[in-house]
Amino acid sequence: MVKKFGFPIVAFLLARCVSCADGGSPGGSSDSGILATLELDAAYPEAFSYLSGVRELPDGRLFAADPLSQVLLRVDMDGETADTLGRVGEGPGEYQQPDAVFPLPGDSTLLVDIGKTYLTVMGPDGGFHGGQSMALPSEEGIPTVIIPNAVDGSGRIYYQGMGGMRDGPQDSISVSRYDRTTNSSEVIVQAWRTEPVITRSGDNVSMSRPRMVPNDDWAVGEDGRVAVVRANGYFVQWIMPDGSVITGPETPFEAIGISRAHKEANLEESSSAGLSIAVMMTSSGGTSMQMSRGGGGMRMGGDGPTVDGETWGETFPPFRDRSARVSPANDLWVQRWLPANRDPRMDIFGPDGVRKGSVVTPRGAELIGFGRGPGGADRAYFVRTDEVGLHWLERYRIVWQ
Repeated sequence: MVKKFGFPIVAFLLARCVSCADGGSPGGSSDSGILATLELDAAYPEAFSYLSGVRELPDGRLFAADPLSQVLLRVDMDGETADTLGRVGEGPGEYQQPDAVFPLPGDSTLLVDIGKTYLTVMGPDGGFHGGQSMALPSEEGIPTVIIPNAVDGSGRIYYQGMGGMRDGPQDSISVSRYDRTTNSSEVIVQAWRTEPVITRSGDNVSMSRPRMVPNDDWAVGEDGRVAVVRANGYFVQWIMPDGSVITGPETPFEAIGISRAHKEANLEESSSAGLSIAVMMTSSGGTSMQMSRGGGGMRMGGDGPTVDGETWGETFPPFRDRSARVSPANDLWVQRWLPANRDPRMDIFGPDGVRKGSVVTPRGAELIGFGRGPGGADRAYFVRTDEVGLHWLERYRIVWQ
């Protein structure tokens, strides 16, 4: 199915420039630390219910998966059109809840279908060519769940532990690499995080994570190098493909107190598209697993979280977790966590772990991928969330200073 959309606001959108903080102009900045600016050159005119990433194809089109709308699309940003690929179902060429897409070697694509708990391999034409379950058997009986966070240029999948109360120390989480050709996993590094709040009531034990607290973040380069952003001290470690480690210096940052208004704003921006996972024992002694996205911001009884019902940090962490991305040039982009009255920005660290500078980013938007434009120009893809929670896909030119 091909759809064509009108785009009456294109003249306004394409004139918008995300530039410098503190009154900077599109051509420069009053902030000498600005390394690059972003210039919007395309915006898809239809909203997504949820979008966490895109896969840019050699011809510039994109694969994009929207799990809440249960649709997989091939998007032409310049032509403002989209083809729907496959359909909802249980058979070949069908999916239940397509959640994410990642590049694989040979212009193939990995489709993460959380509805089927299945990893599907797609060809360049969007056709489905087999795959495997996201649940791998383990000696303990409870399966190892592969939820891809990244895929390197060799097609190896990177994922992190589930973080349940059985997963060992609660102040860290393992980052692992899964090789599809050998069906084997290895732990690459441990990422630190603030310990959860454990509540016990009789035989019931519940675990919740504090909000706006420091947590390590990580991302993966095409060659398999893993970048870990350490929250304690704010520095970057690169774990190289040969196992060597490059550690950058600590980066100074301002400690800003978290007010009640900041907490309320954090609750407002919290996504209701949380991922739910249930592992169940079958009557035969085996296990089954169900996954779904949606409703993650609601509690039992339908009430959302409240400021007084949550545990909070005292000062803003240096960066937001689950936001880091490695560029094709092996620079690490890290989203700073700043009050709403500050221009949002990302710090850029080089392959040596040293901060090179920063870039002001679109307000209310998240970096979800990189690409290449005509002549090898650098591109960045952002998803902007509007006031009702819809996601809008935008493409920016990266203009280096």
